[in-house]
Amino acid sequence: MLEAHFGVIKSIKLPDSFARGETLNGGMGQNWRRSFHPREKKDSRDVSITSLFRGSPTPFLEASTFRKVLAQPPGLIFSSAEDSQHLCHPEAPLLINEMAEALGNAGNNQFTNFETGVGGPRFCLQRMEVLAIGGRNTLAVYGVFHNSKMEPQAYFCGLFIDAAPDKADCAIEELVFEAQTKELYEKYRLAFERALSTIQWA
Repeated sequence: MLEAHFGVIKSIKLPDSFARGETLNGGMGQNWRRSFHPREKKDSRDVSITSLFRGSPTPFLEASTFRKVLAQPPGLIFSSAEDSQHLCHPEAPLLINEMAEALGNAGNNQFTNFETGVGGPRFCLQRMEVLAIGGRNTLAVYGVFHNSKMEPQAYFCGLFIDAAPDKADCAIEELVFEAQTKELYEKYRLAFERALSTIQWA
């Protein structure tokens, strides 16, 4: 299935196992959201691929850091895996903190929110890297959303894209893969990753 013309993504070959879901436009600013779900009914409510724009430019500080990160060669920024920590960017905690707004809901993580319990972070950031796709650098973010009891609610992989790097205002578009269980995440993860390699930019 070829889906064209959503935001800065001119086209992407989505997995054949997915079907078109809801489309939302307007509301706050110029925001939009297009979602796709597995054709298997038992999985359709718990797994999604979503393209979205939150509706307004990213604040200056967060935008500056986001663009500085994307200007680097592709590579690892942060990993929670012990065998990868020596490869992390030396300023990873600072960069992640300064990009909190740019990361949307994933910005409420262990680097930006040090509270515990109900007021604690809702996202456990596991990995962040600059990923080159079709000649364009993007920011890939991986982790798990959970509730105040640290019970997993959604396994997340998000691609954050500078839609207009030549403009002063930084409009960040996102392509997100989410699943409510680890098993479902692993079931559809490779299909999503293969889809990323088919992206053509507008």
